Amino acid sequence: MSLTPAGETGARVLKGRPEVLLVHLSTNLVRQTAIELDLDASQAVLVPRLAVADPVVDRLGRLILDAARDSTAGASLMLDALTRSLTIHLLRNHSVASAQHAIASLPVSVTRVQRVLDYMAAHLEERLPLPMLAELSGLSRRQFTRSFKEATGKSPHGYLRDLRIERARDLLENTDLPVIEVGLRCGFDQPNHFATMFRHIVGLSPRQWRIARRA
Repeated sequence: MSLTPAGETGARVLKGRPEVLLVHLSTNLVRQTAIELDLDASQAVLVPRLAVADPVVDRLGRLILDAARDSTAGASLMLDALTRSLTIHLLRNHSVASAQHAIASLPVSVTRVQRVLDYMAAHLEERLPLPMLAELSGLSRRQFTRSFKEATGKSPHGYLRDLRIERARDLLENTDLPVIEVGLRCGFDQPNHFATMFRHIVGLSPRQWRIARRA
């Protein structure tokens, strides 16, 4: 999940056919819930998050989506309760008051990492060495690596690898490009390396995966 606090701007670049749930929480709801949790105004501030794993948010999001689609009696009450539960969870785990605040709440670093993520997505076919990415972020190599891991949960190399494989899956399923061309467009110069990495991540060779998806 990613979190953009009220008053801040953010942009996301989504490739392929992702499934996204966008939830807006009113500032009044956040403020009132914070009061009931005995948090003062300085603590009840949500902090930016960028692509962090949070299974509770995932489960609540799916339940909120189901409730929003439900027109039967009591659905609106359920939706209100779930939204309130989400707000409580965010205040307890993703706010100034939370114990995790020190881990991933540096807005400048998050913004700089997002700049690199956008660049990666737009230049997958190119060589993207770590020193170049760090320079693009405006951080030192050590600061960049740490900030990137805090923001995404992955190393720059691991994130880039997964992004390339995800793009390859999309091209294999939705185009008739030769497998070698797919690999080149996703930054794999050597066909054998592409096939090996794809099989390692997906469990099938690129050709086998294409056939299975189209069967």
